[in-house]
Amino acid sequence: MTNCENLTGTCLAINPQTRHDLLNWLNQIIGYSEMLAEEADSSGQERLVSDLGKINSAAQQILERLEILFYCTNDNPLQTGDNESLEIKQIPRTDFNKHKTALPEQVVSGRILVVDDNPANQEILSRRLEHQGYQIVLADCGAQALEKLCQDSFDLVLLDVMMPDMDGYEVLLRMKADQALIKIPVIMISACADIDHVINCIEIGAEDYLPKPFNSTLLKARISATLEKKRLREQELKLISQAIQAEAALERHRALTQAVAGVAHEINTPLGIVKTALSIIQNRLSLPKIQSLFQGDSANEELLQDVLESSGLMIKNVDSAHRLIENFKKIAVDQIIEHQETVNLPALLKDAIDLFTISARQAKLDIKLDVSGIQQEQEWHGYPGYLTQIMMNLLQNIERYAYPGGNGGKVEIAVTDRVEPDKAGQFILTARDYGSGISPENICKIFEPFFTTGRGKGGTGLGLAIVSNMVTVAMQGAVSVKSEPVNGTCFTICFPKNLNNRV
Repeated sequence: MTNCENLTGTCLAINPQTRHDLLNWLNQIIGYSEMLAEEADSSGQERLVSDLGKINSAAQQILERLEILFYCTNDNPLQTGDNESLEIKQIPRTDFNKHKTALPEQVVSGRILVVDDNPANQEILSRRLEHQGYQIVLADCGAQALEKLCQDSFDLVLLDVMMPDMDGYEVLLRMKADQALIKIPVIMISACADIDHVINCIEIGAEDYLPKPFNSTLLKARISATLEKKRLREQELKLISQAIQAEAALERHRALTQAVAGVAHEINTPLGIVKTALSIIQNRLSLPKIQSLFQGDSANEELLQDVLESSGLMIKNVDSAHRLIENFKKIAVDQIIEHQETVNLPALLKDAIDLFTISARQAKLDIKLDVSGIQQEQEWHGYPGYLTQIMMNLLQNIERYAYPGGNGGKVEIAVTDRVEPDKAGQFILTARDYGSGISPENICKIFEPFFTTGRGKGGTGLGLAIVSNMVTVAMQGAVSVKSEPVNGTCFTICFPKNLNNRV
């Protein structure tokens, strides 16, 4: 070794490039010997495994001695008599079967960009990682790495520090300055184990740092941990995005409730005045004294009868408009004064179905209630009035649209429950029919206020909008629907077993 005068005198600093080259060559010896030993072991060639173990152990001993020589710099000279510090204990032949199950085998996936100017290092890394289930893309310089990063998507970058023209530090700096690349995790790889280099990489934005030669177990563990962290981070961002969307939807609901409350109040006031005036007219014209004025003249009697019938018809229409406004107001559930109660859920649903008995008989609906899926307590703490209204709206929707032609059919109402670890219990209510179903182009619109395909059947387009708003806002739950033309429709409502006094 020309860089050192002798092993007992002062040792000169070794050129970083020389150190880099030496460790790269050792990395290749260790890496290839490990891979060959794994292949030999899988084919039962025990003698070859033993020989490769000797090669690997010799390379490890050289690495140990080089690490001491690398430490011997001008600032840290070895003094005469320090021979003992250079005595490397005999490293036993590598047993490739030892600790073979140190890491659990798991299905891995991910697209990794390996950036290294040494083809042998590229091959060792790519073969190891592909064997573990990763998709590998290679780049032999910093410029090529940045080009590939801009052209394709990657889950991780393994980036060598020492490269010609553009080193790993520069590539990392450019990645972290680019909004499109900043979130891609980077693991730096280098023959330099200086703690300052490690700190520098982490400060710039690297996720982790691996020294050469590669330790295969450590390499697998670090990559797996980094990709898992990336997955959790993406999952967190997705949940945050969903929460923002849910909050925006809730804000739209609040805006709608305020508008509905105001409009309903303004319309109901003149409707009330009109109904009062019509009632007065009808009552006055029905008085015997007024009736006598028209007797004996058939034309006048006919005229009086027309006025009375017209006023009656107007009162009925005013009542109809009032009921429509009241239904519309129910979309604004937070404007309704309702109290929470603890009730037996099966009993509440049976009562709601009983209220629909006459309509069900006329529509020839065979309604069955199944509560056998409730495995735990049957009590529900919530708003019974809202759930009853939801049930009535769902049944009315089935009555109007599921079985056209008046032939009727089956309706199945079922309730189950579930309790997940660290989460509050939930009830799952389903209302299923086997009728005509909902067309794909309409299913995404059915919860929108005023959307209906049955104006001529008495539909106002408010029933399912009321259901959606009551479930999501008042009951803190979720509602979904699945339907296929001719094969029927199923509404599913999930809501907590206990609202804990929250609206």
